[in-house]
Amino acid sequence: MNAPTDKDPSLRQRAYDHLQRKLLSGELMAGSVVSEQSLATEIGMSRTPVREAIRSLEHEGVLEQVPRYGTIVRRAERSDLVELYELREAVEPFAVAKAALAVLPEDLISLRRLCDEIGMLIRELKRSKLPSLDAAQMQRLLSADLGFHLLLLRAAGNQRMMKIVSESRLLTGIFGTQRQAHTIAVLQQTHQDHLAILEAVESGNAKAASRDMLDHIRKSKQQALDAYDRERSAPNPRLIPLTMPQQLLAEVHRIEKRRK
Repeated sequence: MNAPTDKDPSLRQRAYDHLQRKLLSGELMAGSVVSEQSLATEIGMSRTPVREAIRSLEHEGVLEQVPRYGTIVRRAERSDLVELYELREAVEPFAVAKAALAVLPEDLISLRRLCDEIGMLIRELKRSKLPSLDAAQMQRLLSADLGFHLLLLRAAGNQRMMKIVSESRLLTGIFGTQRQAHTIAVLQQTHQDHLAILEAVESGNAKAASRDMLDHIRKSKQQALDAYDRERSAPNPRLIPLTMPQQLLAEVHRIEKRRK
C-alpha cells in the first residue's frame, strides 16, 4: 500500500478538519495568527496540505491574509451574519416547498424524532432550573436543528443546496452560534417553528411550508444578530465549544434511529 503524499486529498481533509475544530472550539479566536508550521507539527504532516487547507478557509471567508503579518482568523462583521442568513432565506424556503411534494414516510418519522429531541431538551432545561443549555446539551440541539434542515434539503433532492446550506451553517457556527444563550424561550420558539414546518410538509402544503421556513430563518437571523450586538458590548463573551460537522451528523443519525 502506497504511503500518502503531500497531494493526497485525505491529508488536505485532515488538515482542514483540524483547523475547523480549532475554530469551532474557540481555540482560534478572531485575530489569532494561523501558523502553517505549528499546525503541520500538531497534525504530524508537511506544510503543503496545511497550506491548502488554509487557502480553502480563506476562500470561505474565515481566514484572511494580512500583508507583512500573516494569516489570521477573520473578525466577523455584522454583515457576514446578515449575508449568511440571506443565503438561507433564498434557498431553504424553495427547498422545503419541493420537499413537501416529495418527502418519504421514513423521512417524516426522522423529522418528527428530530423535533422530539428539541422537546426533550426543553423538559431537561426546565428540570435543571439553569438559565440556558450546557455544552453537551448544546451539541444535541445543534445536531437536531442541523439534521432537521438538512433532511428537508435531502428530501428536496438537491445535493448542491445541501452543500451550500451546510457550509453556511458552519460559518454561522464559527461567527455567531457559540455566543448565543439558548434559553427555554429560544428553544420553545425553535420547537414551535420546526413543528409548524413539519405539519405543512406532512400535509403536502408547499406554500405553507415555504412561508413557515422563511419565518423561522428570519427569527433565527434576528436572534443571531441580537447575540452579536450583545457580544460587542461584553468584554468577555462566554463561548460554547462546538464539534465538527461530522460529529453533529453522527448525532443526527443516532436521533433518527432512536426508538420511540
